[in-house]
Amino acid sequence: MGFFNNFSKSNKEKEPSPYFVVMGFPVKCSHCGSNEFYEREAQLNTAGMTFLNLDWANDSARVLVCKSCGKLEWFQ
Repeated sequence: MGFFNNFSKSNKEKEPSPYFVVMGFPVKCSHCGSNEFYEREAQLNTAGMTFLNLDWANDSARVLVCKSCGKLEWFQ
């Protein structure tokens, strides 16, 4: 459980932001309607690139974590 405890702490290090806009639309949580999110980046690993030890070459996505309910909103 130690890994998840560290992840939760790192989410709270930065203040959440209510000013995310994607393609001209303000982002709101699809579950609770909140507009405050913590921002993260996640690597989109594929089996082929992992097999070749080239994980670093995969695309990444922006992940917004809702401050209110914790739902993840993914954007590539």
